[in-house]
Amino acid sequence: MIPPIDPTGEDPRPAGRAVGGPTPRDRAAPIARLLVTLVVPACALVRPVNVTPPPAPPAFVAAFEAGPSRADGAVNAPGSAPGSVERATHSAVWWSAFADPALDGAIQEALRNNYFIRDVRTLIYENMLDPATPRGWWWPLQVGIPATTPANVQHIVTAVAGSKPTALTYNAANIDLTASYQLDLWGHLDAQRRVADDLVEQQRENTEVASQNLAEQVSQLWFDILVQRTLKDLTEGEVRYNQELFDLIKARFEQHLTPRLVVLQQEQQLLNIRSQVPLITARIAILNSQLTALLGRMPNPRDELVPADRRLPDLPSAPGLGAPGDLSETTAEMRLARLRVTEIENRKNENLSSWLPTIELLGSAGIVSFGSSETFTEGFAGVRLTWPLFDGARRITEAKQLELTLKRRKWQYELALKTAIGRVQDALLQEANQAESLRSLRAQAVLGRQVLEEARRLFEQGQSDYLPVLTALASLASLERAGLLAQRLLLSYRVQLYRALGGTWSYEVTKLPN
Repeated sequence: MIPPIDPTGEDPRPAGRAVGGPTPRDRAAPIARLLVTLVVPACALVRPVNVTPPPAPPAFVAAFEAGPSRADGAVNAPGSAPGSVERATHSAVWWSAFADPALDGAIQEALRNNYFIRDVRTLIYENMLDPATPRGWWWPLQVGIPATTPANVQHIVTAVAGSKPTALTYNAANIDLTASYQLDLWGHLDAQRRVADDLVEQQRENTEVASQNLAEQVSQLWFDILVQRTLKDLTEGEVRYNQELFDLIKARFEQHLTPRLVVLQQEQQLLNIRSQVPLITARIAILNSQLTALLGRMPNPRDELVPADRRLPDLPSAPGLGAPGDLSETTAEMRLARLRVTEIENRKNENLSSWLPTIELLGSAGIVSFGSSETFTEGFAGVRLTWPLFDGARRITEAKQLELTLKRRKWQYELALKTAIGRVQDALLQEANQAESLRSLRAQAVLGRQVLEEARRLFEQGQSDYLPVLTALASLASLERAGLLAQRLLLSYRVQLYRALGGTWSYEVTKLPN
C-alpha cells in the first residue's frame, strides 16, 4: 500500500528517522528473513532420482541336478534368500490336515515373502493414508497463508507529482495467517470417511483372496512335485524290471529258445521307458523353480523344498461344511461383495449430504508494515456458509447413477453367493467320484501284477510267446500311472474344497509388516 502524499510535495515521513528509530527497511527485514528461511531450505529437497536395479545372480541355472534336500523341510536352501521363521498365521489353517510341517513352513514363508502378497498388503495401508480422506477431528482444520493475500515483501520506487517532482523510495511487507474449520453438521465428511474405509477394507479382502489363492497354489505345486518324484521312482523301477527281463530274453535267445524279434521288442520297450526319466527330472526341476518363485525367492530348479522322504499323503478326513449361508462370513469373495454394496450405500449418503450447506468457522491474523513509522495488525473471525443451489444437475445425475450401481452390486453379491455354493458342491462331487475311480484303478493294478507274473511264468516255461508279457507290461505301467494321477487328482479336489470353504485365517496375513 502507498502512503498518502502531501500536496506540497514534501515527504510525509518524519525527518528524524534516519537518526533515531527503525527505518522501514529495518521493520520489513524480519518478514523478509522469515520468507528466506522457509524458501531456501526447500530448494535443497529436490534431488536427482537414481533407481538402482535389484541384485541379480551371477549366472543362470541351466543344469537340472538337484542339490541335497533338507531333511526338516525348511525353506532356507543353499543359494536362496533365508526364509522367515516367524509364522504368518496363528489360527487354524486347512493345510494342517495333511500333517506336514514342511508344507506348513513353505506356505507360511510364501504368505510372508511373496512379492504379490506384499504388494497388495502394502496397498491396504497406502489407501489408509490417502490425504483426501477426512480422518480425525483435526482433519477439517486448515491453517496457512491464504492465496488471496499472500505474504510478500516489496521495494517501491515512485515519484511525487508537483512543481518539483520528488523521488520516493520505501519498503512494504505483509503476512497473514488464516485458519478455517469445517463443521460436519450433516455428516458429509463422515460419509466420505466411510466410503474411504470401505475401499480400504475391499483392498484387505482382495489381499485375503490372494493369500488363499497362494496357499492353494503352493499346495498344488507341492503335490505335483511329490507326484513327479513318485512317477520317477516308478519309471526307474520299470527300467530295472525291463532290464532284468531283457537279460532273460537275451539269454534265452543265445540258447536258441527265443527268436530275435522278441529281443528287439524288449530292447525297444526298455529304451522307451528309459527315455522318460530325464523328462521327469526336468519337470521336477521346473516345479522346484516355480515353488521357490512363489515363496519370494530367486527361481532355482535345484532348490528342493520338498523333503526327499515325503510321499503323496492319503486323503484327510472330510472337513466340516457348515451351512451354505455360512459362506457369507467364511469366504473372502463374499465379504468383498458385501463391502462393495456398502460402499455405494455410503456414496448415496455422501450425495444426499452434499445438498445441504457447508459451514466453516474462519479466523485470520496478519501484520502489515510499509514506509511509515507504524506497523499495523489486522484480524477477523466469522462463519462462512457455502451452499451450491444449482450445479447443472450434476448431483441429480450422480444420484441416479448410484441407484443403478447399487442394483448391479446387489446382483453381484447374489452371484458371489451362488458361485461360492457351486464351488463347494462341485468339489464335493468331484472328490466323491474320484475316490471311487481310484479304488477301481488300484484293484485293476493288483490284477495287472498278477497277469504279468502269470504271463512271464508261462513265457519262461515255454508255454506262451512273448506277446502276452509285452501286453501285460504295458497294461500294468498304464494302470500304475493312472492310479498315481488319480490319487493326485483326488488331493487336488480336496484342496479345491478347502479353498471353496475359505476361512478367516487370511485376515492375519493382512496385518503382517513388510
